[in-house]
Amino acid sequence: MGILDKLFGGRFTMPPPEETNLSASAIMKELRPKRSDSGQKKALEAFAQALVAVIPEKEGARLVRRVMRRYAMGDDAPSALTEGFLNDSKGQKLEHLVLLSLDWKDDDVFEYQAPYLVRASGLKEPYVYVREAALSMPEILHNFDQWLAPLGKRYLHLDSGGENYDGVIVDTDRLEAITELAGRAGIHVSLENF
Repeated sequence: MGILDKLFGGRFTMPPPEETNLSASAIMKELRPKRSDSGQKKALEAFAQALVAVIPEKEGARLVRRVMRRYAMGDDAPSALTEGFLNDSKGQKLEHLVLLSLDWKDDDVFEYQAPYLVRASGLKEPYVYVREAALSMPEILHNFDQWLAPLGKRYLHLDSGGENYDGVIVDTDRLEAITELAGRAGIHVSLENF
């Protein structure tokens, strides 16, 4: 540091930072964005609870807490949902899979995870994926939805804002209520892919 100080004529020093009386929690509160709509928070929580209603209660409550923690940290609703369910090893467990997230070329992942998703949704009939080389991921998911429809379930696509194809299995009779909850939470959902 001495060489640089001499080289730049003594201008290489900084004044000490100003002291503050704020606590760490007060500083974090200031850094988080202010949310004006508490209804969106309640709707997000209700939407997440509706999605995890088919898995064991303890596991579902853990996932909902993760989603709400992400939302409180400043994530928007779609990001909070996907990050809470999918991110790192503390996200959803394979045997309690609720949210499926696939890349455009992840037919291997779909083949592996779709049976777990079907089983976690409460269906007893096993799903067997038949690989067809010419099908794109939207076509694969459409065929999956067509397989679910006669069984009283539908595959609902979530627009998470990313490039992945995210979606969940919902009961056909609860489709309208879940779609309305998602809309109030600020999450776009559709039976067609985004």
